[in-house]
Amino acid sequence: MATKTISIDVEAYERLRSVRHDQESFSQTIKRVVRPAFDYEAFRKRLKRLSLSEEAAKAIEEQLCSRRRPSNRK
Repeated sequence: MATKTISIDVEAYERLRSVRHDQESFSQTIKRVVRPAFDYEAFRKRLKRLSLSEEAAKAIEEQLCSRRRPSNRK
């Protein structure tokens, strides 16, 4: 398994350590606590396969678009 070394400040370390369960690695803690990013495009594709009225599909898409935040990822 590949690994990465990261630097975090003391406050971040203490927060992470405070939510860590016994016998749990920090990687396991992060995976448990931090949710994966929402895959908007995959969700839209799943919606298109459903039998929704045009009105319902449009309402869902408008709601999702209003909640999207710009990403700093490249």
